[in-house]
Amino acid sequence: MRVVGYVREFSDRSHGGSIFAQSERIRRWTSEQGYQLLAMCQDVRSPSGEPRDEGFRALLEIVGAGHADAVVVPSLEAFSSDLLIQEVILQDLRDRGVRVISTTDTDVEVLADARADPARMLIRDVLARRTEYERSVSTPAPRHNQAATTSDDVVIELIPVQSA
Repeated sequence: MRVVGYVREFSDRSHGGSIFAQSERIRRWTSEQGYQLLAMCQDVRSPSGEPRDEGFRALLEIVGAGHADAVVVPSLEAFSSDLLIQEVILQDLRDRGVRVISTTDTDVEVLADARADPARMLIRDVLARRTEYERSVSTPAPRHNQAATTSDDVVIELIPVQSA
């Protein structure tokens, strides 16, 4: 399996470890699994301490080009410490056709079954319903005052009302 690793520098290093430690954890894990690590994308903080997202953007480009089968993170917190943001990112990556794998045991359970966490289950349900809604309204409606042709070759023409 071809995988891409993703790590992020935390403001509190004890929280997720250094970028180097996170990267090594992913390298070791992929080696043990026999997976091919294509790239390690990382986001470091700017000198002012603000988080950056160039690494995540690079990850999306690699995934979008179809080069990876999965994304491996040391923990889901690499995406964000916010549960809602995590779930949005997970949904986005799944929609792009890749698996998300965490090297943290508790995350493995969450990724396999959202029922373990009712908050995640609710977020996933809302995201699924939004996706359904977007699909249902994705068919463009005909513009006013223009003829429209349907698949049954029915022509609809709007005629302006004559003023008296």
